Formats: sequence, C-alpha cells, structure tokens
Amino acid sequence: MKLKPIKTEQDYFKALERLELIFDAKSGTNEGDELEILGILL
Repeated sequence: MKLKPIKTEQDYFKALERLELIFDAKSGTNEGDELEILGILL
C-alpha cells in the first residue's frame, strides 16, 4: 500500500480506480486498511 496526498485531478481519479478495485476488501486485511484510508482521503 503506497498512499500519497491527492494533489491533482489525475491523482483523484487514480485513487477512485483503486477504491473500486478493493471495494469489497475484508476488514483487518491490508487491502481493508487501504480501503478505509482511501475512503477518508476521498
């Protein structure tokens, strides 16, 4: 999981794409943690 600030519209759309890919991640997993953090950022 490599997170960075969302500074541009392109960054925002990349983050949305990633969010879509991991949307059903289980809580307590690395992807679940990433999903939670991305949700907060977005």
